[in-house]
Amino acid sequence: MAFIQNVAMADIPRRFHCEPGVNSMLIQIVDPGMSFPVPPTPFKETHQFQFLDIEEAGSGACTDDQAEMLAALLERALTTNMNVIVHCVAGVARSGAVAEVGVIMGFDDAEAYRSPNRLVKHKMMKVLGLDFDPNEPPTI
Repeated sequence: MAFIQNVAMADIPRRFHCEPGVNSMLIQIVDPGMSFPVPPTPFKETHQFQFLDIEEAGSGACTDDQAEMLAALLERALTTNMNVIVHCVAGVARSGAVAEVGVIMGFDDAEAYRSPNRLVKHKMMKVLGLDFDPNEPPTI
């Protein structure tokens, strides 16, 4: 079974993540205007997103289109048994939301610390038709 792992942006150039193998996807999430770190070894696919780590919809937050693209990437990765490394700046909130949704979908959990961004998680789960309790406390 494919795994999913959330990590910090600084972990990418240092390879501080599970070995993704050749059938791998890197999802990069940074603040608008930031550059994306370059991995020392290539992933089969790399996808880049820019949005802020805020939990209220509005300027700079994860859009519905971005959530839809993230969900579609995870669906495709799962069906093709592709390992996923997802990073954001700190490796906890935005990437944590993507990883947590991935685990709910059926990816093996690399069990990294996460405190998922609730807006990102909610939007992705809505796209996937999964239940989301807005009063659920963050996973720690």
